[in-house]
Amino acid sequence: MRGKRSRHRGGIRGRGRGSKKRRVDKCRPSPGQMSSEIHESNLPSTANTAHAGSLTGKMDPASLLKTADDDWSSESEEESPLDLLLSSFGDKKNLTRMKYDDNKEEGDEDNVEGDEDIDLSDDNSSYKYEIDEKNARQEELVDNEDEENKEQDENEENEDVDEGDEDEEENGDDADDESIETSTGVEYKDPFFRRVNHVMEQKDIDRLKEKPGTIEMKWPQLGQIKFQSSEKNPTQPQICQESKLSELYVRKRISERWQDVNKEYLNAANPDEVFSPLQREIFSIMNGYKDLLYCNRTHHNAEELRLTYCLHVLNHIVKSRQVVLKHNTMLSQNQELDTDEFRDQGLTRPRILILVPFRDAAWKIVNMFAKLLLPADQQQISHRKRFNQEYGDQGHESSKIKRPDDFEATFAGNIDDHFRLGIGISRKSMRLYTDFYKSDIIIASPLGLRTVIGAEGDKHRDWDFLSSVEVLIIDQADVFLMQNWEHIMHIMDHLHLQPKKAHDVDFSRVRMWTLNGWSSYYRQTLVFNEVNVPEINALFNKKCFNFSGGVAVVNRQIMASICHVTTQLPQVFHKLNCSCYPNEAKTRFDFFITKILPQYSDAVMSRTLIYIPSYFDFVRVRNHFRKNDLNFAQICEYSLVLLGGERQL
Repeated sequence: MRGKRSRHRGGIRGRGRGSKKRRVDKCRPSPGQMSSEIHESNLPSTANTAHAGSLTGKMDPASLLKTADDDWSSESEEESPLDLLLSSFGDKKNLTRMKYDDNKEEGDEDNVEGDEDIDLSDDNSSYKYEIDEKNARQEELVDNEDEENKEQDENEENEDVDEGDEDEEENGDDADDESIETSTGVEYKDPFFRRVNHVMEQKDIDRLKEKPGTIEMKWPQLGQIKFQSSEKNPTQPQICQESKLSELYVRKRISERWQDVNKEYLNAANPDEVFSPLQREIFSIMNGYKDLLYCNRTHHNAEELRLTYCLHVLNHIVKSRQVVLKHNTMLSQNQELDTDEFRDQGLTRPRILILVPFRDAAWKIVNMFAKLLLPADQQQISHRKRFNQEYGDQGHESSKIKRPDDFEATFAGNIDDHFRLGIGISRKSMRLYTDFYKSDIIIASPLGLRTVIGAEGDKHRDWDFLSSVEVLIIDQADVFLMQNWEHIMHIMDHLHLQPKKAHDVDFSRVRMWTLNGWSSYYRQTLVFNEVNVPEINALFNKKCFNFSGGVAVVNRQIMASICHVTTQLPQVFHKLNCSCYPNEAKTRFDFFITKILPQYSDAVMSRTLIYIPSYFDFVRVRNHFRKNDLNFAQICEYSLVLLGGERQL
């Protein structure tokens, strides 16, 4: 295979109609016996996996990670959180406990694409792949489709390198890279290990539910910030002064390409600097795993911020997967090891959830991942051509009408707001369109996730993949206010719920704080928006329970434009009484049509502008105007005006 030693991963390949690659798994059965398994995704995304070599090397398990269950004990089997969780899925004896092994997961569970039959026959204890002559003739007639898939097939084929070569590279990278935390004490140097091995008791959880204390401080770039924490002696955020990413415990696999990717925002006069002043302060908070509410996002610093949280996300994923692979190797070498010393997983695989409003933002994030994670000349990304077609800016011509800079930046590229994308990270590649339960990162719009989560009463609903999210990023939160903020709140309400199915999880590897239902207290939430509004503040204060505390940038923004109007305008505020909150919308509407609207019915009050913040209220008022034959014009976020054959917002 192109001069490389081929690795038989329990399957054989063939070519069929449309040049779609197929894999049929086999277990080398005895002659006359054969079994194959086709795995299908439950979600509307195509899984395409790649092999990730396991880290090797012996290390004392107790010194590798400090488990979260040192101080936990139970008097009886019924009181064990693990037993209670297992019982919720059914009979514990019938549960299949499967090992979280990337070699099996990423090598033997590839989906089979296409609907043609593949004929396998046994000849001298071997299998032959036969293709129907009709399909062979059909394949010659689809050269265009073959050309479109050629690049993708070559990338996926190159991933089938010899297992020994891949393991050698894995070990070599691990030797040069920072070793996994070896501290035997309670205090860990790496913030990642200090966080995942933090032990809490029920009294600590009760304290986190109380009103947090606030400490105000001022930083050079962020300005006035507030640090909130419910702990008695919280660790206050500090600006990191390290000059190397390795000193900040960023893995070498990511840091070696950071300088080239981030050079646009660095000071050319200081080549040794790794961060811009803003990035340094933002990353100091992120790397300390504290929540962040940043309300000064603009179109000028948007890419600078996006690149910073991409670095943090990849660093978190790489560390997490290195620990899992290391533990897999140690357990495979010694079956007698106590699995309680190797708790390193959640109830489901996805660890990162990134919410962005448009496909263009997702396209930029994935490209940043590729630049940071993979060498420029060896970027093996599955389904990349499909991704560029569906998420890129091809065919989205910019408007010829001059718009403000912030408008152009917000609505640049593909502005479709209904999408979801699973991403799997392996040693040498990045897989797109993976099934959520085989993904490390999920990038989605609120609407895209809402259609999967569904509403009460829907037959097909799924939110189990949100049960073990460790880092949540909400970028451009102000745009979500213009879409539908209810989708955001609906997603927040379905985070860290107990899954309905086991999803092949090995409960002996699940962290104790996950089994106890405390995952929300270990989740880091990062919110970026341009304006400081009550809805976003309420989300940060009421839905974020990080035990490490949170940092809110509270710089005062002067937005009172009405004060600059030369003509004096009267401002009248009306107070209305409402008996209960569910009737608030109807009460406000009735007050408007009976008290306010009659005052503007005269001809002298024509050309009056009515601004309605809520789209639901807007629809109600619009329908009332239509029913009463009022002469009016309307515009909302869904309005499209065609001028000269060009779409205008």
